[in-house]
Amino acid sequence: MSAAAVWSYATRLLTSLQSPDHLQKYLGGPTGALGTVLPANKSLYNIILDSVLSDRLNIMEHEIEFPSAEALDAINTNVYTATTERTITVALPTGATTRRALLLAVITAMNNSANAQKIDIQVQGRKGVGAWNTYFDQTDCIGFPAVDGATTSLVAIQDVTALIDVAASYGFQCQVRNSVAQSVRYTTEYILVVTYRMS
Repeated sequence: MSAAAVWSYATRLLTSLQSPDHLQKYLGGPTGALGTVLPANKSLYNIILDSVLSDRLNIMEHEIEFPSAEALDAINTNVYTATTERTITVALPTGATTRRALLLAVITAMNNSANAQKIDIQVQGRKGVGAWNTYFDQTDCIGFPAVDGATTSLVAIQDVTALIDVAASYGFQCQVRNSVAQSVRYTTEYILVVTYRMS
């Protein structure tokens, strides 16, 4: 069988998206249908196999997580107040294209006085030093009774695909509003999950 015929056969395998193992069985295995054709022409086999692997990697989606450092804030007002901004730098392989991005905002609040609280929370993000965008906005979404030291947590999961479009630095913060102007200690942390595809 000629090299052109071998290539044509391999192309049909590639088009059908068979696995590299399947390709190896037919092109390189000792019992494969073409096993007697290629021993003297292994470079052709390697080219075909590299092509299969490259194409399969290009259509696969990959996921990577970027966590932020924690921020600690004591807030004692009943108007919206920003927690400390945390920055996440997104670094992707050369040639990667973002497909989706999810933000997990983990907010823990500890009552620092013996006052009941109902707390409003907004989760915001921005690219670089640009304008803030609000991705989560709920009133009375966490709270605790009039117990000093009472603690509660919230995990807000939001789609931020429109924000995370390229490898860059992104800032995240929460705006919190206590129902009573007494101290609440907040711990905030963010995890950015980016799905990308190689082009």
